[in-house]
Amino acid sequence: MAIYILKRKNFTRWDDTDNLKRMKDSDILAEKKKKTAFVGPTLRSAATGAIALGAAGSILGTVAGRGTGNWASKRLNGFAGGAKTGAYLGAIGGGLYTQSQRKKEAEDNAFYNKRLVYAQKQAKRRERADWKTNMTQRDGYSY
Repeated sequence: MAIYILKRKNFTRWDDTDNLKRMKDSDILAEKKKKTAFVGPTLRSAATGAIALGAAGSILGTVAGRGTGNWASKRLNGFAGGAKTGAYLGAIGGGLYTQSQRKKEAEDNAFYNKRLVYAQKQAKRRERADWKTNMTQRDGYSY
């Protein structure tokens, strides 16, 4: 049995930050800043691209064959050269693609974090005002 996780699609960058307006002050103060992963996804994507295009390059290199010598050595040289070239191109392409995606994610996270900091400042201000009101308007309270 497969478990599917449905993720709500955000249509604008304002959708996440509008949720801050609906939160209670205690939830806003407990909210953590969003972090952007840097190295891990890039390396995974580069490795995946290297493996995929390395395999494709080895097949194409074997079919094309290159170098000198008999039929088998041409195919073996083509296999090795194609695999190496495909792996290089796949690693570069996969890494660049992930970096471009990471840049957009980093911009969105920075936008969210900026609005979160402002919301937390306002929540602290409201909490301070509520505490002072509750303390000064008690029965029998004197300065």
